[in-house]
Amino acid sequence: RDRLRTLAADSGDPRAAAFADLAGGRVRAAQGDERATADLQSAMRRFAQLDFRLETARAQLALAGAIAGSSPDAAAGEARSALRAFETAGARADADAAGALLRRLGAAGGRAWPKGAGTLTRRETEVLELLGEGCSNAQIAERLVISRRTAEHHVASVLSKLGLRSRAEAAAHVARRGPADP
Repeated sequence: RDRLRTLAADSGDPRAAAFADLAGGRVRAAQGDERATADLQSAMRRFAQLDFRLETARAQLALAGAIAGSSPDAAAGEARSALRAFETAGARADADAAGALLRRLGAAGGRAWPKGAGTLTRRETEVLELLGEGCSNAQIAERLVISRRTAEHHVASVLSKLGLRSRAEAAAHVARRGPADP
């Protein structure tokens, strides 16, 4: 954390400083360190000055998570604001994360459930996991003991249902959300 801040300061790049604050805040939050709040607020200010709206909202969501235990009402307000920014930007996965935090807080004003959640069949979920591993259609077919053509159909269905444009987006989706959570 300190090394990252030193590198950011030495670079003189305000973007590096903002990302260093965000990373430091996330680390401190994971450690239960109350200084996380100051780091995350600094990251929000820096990203806002840079007009990095999506990163500002991500820092805001991290702040909401960091204060959820001690200030659930304030956390809900931060999460709602981040959710609006994510929805405006079309950042679905981030919006889903904000909605999940709001649900954990028992707060109104969030997403009822992540878009596309529960729409995949069991087999499509298996295909999504294999896409996350970088498997080709032939590899998917071999591992699931299905034809290549059937694998192609499953891949197309997964991409369509999740609103993804490519296999790379599917792999990124799995990396963000985890293989067991389509």
